[in-house]
Amino acid sequence: MILAGIDEAGYGPLLGPLVVAVNAFRTEASVGVPVAPGRRWPVVPLADCGSLKVSDSKKAYSRAKGLGSLERTVLGFAMHKAGCPSDTGEFLSRWSIEGREEALSLPWYGWQGLGLPVVVSPGEIATSALEVSRALERGGIEYLGAALCVVDAVRYNAIVERIGNKATLLFGRTLILMHKLWREYGAEGVYLTVDRLGGRKRYGGFLDIAFPKAAIKVLWETPRESAYVLVGAGSEMFVRFVVGGEQADPAVALSSMWAKYTRELFMELFNGYWLSRAEGVKSTAGYWVDAQRFVGELVAAQAVTEAEAAQFMMTR
Repeated sequence: MILAGIDEAGYGPLLGPLVVAVNAFRTEASVGVPVAPGRRWPVVPLADCGSLKVSDSKKAYSRAKGLGSLERTVLGFAMHKAGCPSDTGEFLSRWSIEGREEALSLPWYGWQGLGLPVVVSPGEIATSALEVSRALERGGIEYLGAALCVVDAVRYNAIVERIGNKATLLFGRTLILMHKLWREYGAEGVYLTVDRLGGRKRYGGFLDIAFPKAAIKVLWETPRESAYVLVGAGSEMFVRFVVGGEQADPAVALSSMWAKYTRELFMELFNGYWLSRAEGVKSTAGYWVDAQRFVGELVAAQAVTEAEAAQFMMTR
């Protein structure tokens, strides 16, 4: 049985990419079918990771706290699975399944690579990987890895203009990751939790379109949670869309951390590129008010024109 979670980072800011991540685990434990709201949905047993934190990225990261906590956790899991990547290029090559090449073709992301880890020592990452191994052993689970979808501002603006809204863009990235789970693990059976954004409560129609060869059954649709089962061609996936998914399932929290860490790597590259061209400008996290300040200072420093800046700003 496969247990997985999906979450995003960058849905609201003006600058920097949108990143959507999935993390998946295998368990041999027997799992009953959830048939009603409130019945326990199977989640990843990652409550005890020693000093390693698996939590909502909003709790693990702030500009004041720095990147350390995110980096220890994300690269600890990465190292456990396949060794610690040496730089951002290797990190993205290994884990990104959509948008990497397009993002790195942009000068403000592709101008150089960042060596990894960025802020903590390789020894700390090795220690984190050992803690991951112990936590997985205690939980009786196997870590299968992560996958990322990256949407830079140029692609984001083009897609939103074409389809009309950013919620559908975000759900499209979720479907890409769902298809990966379905294709690789559907025969084993998948339980997936997705952090829900916005007010949508019904997803059955979208799932029918996205999985035309699967039979879609609604399990429940409530104000806080909507759940479905997809069955077809020897594969089965249970999926729920939950408000506050990071608190509901550690796999979602871990995906939140992967998405946020990846976004922050892109922001390091973005800030480095523009600050090297505009002396005295302070870096930005990309959120609206500060992003507008940042762009205004770049324009005033003649590092970029307003028309050129529009290329790396989200339109809505």
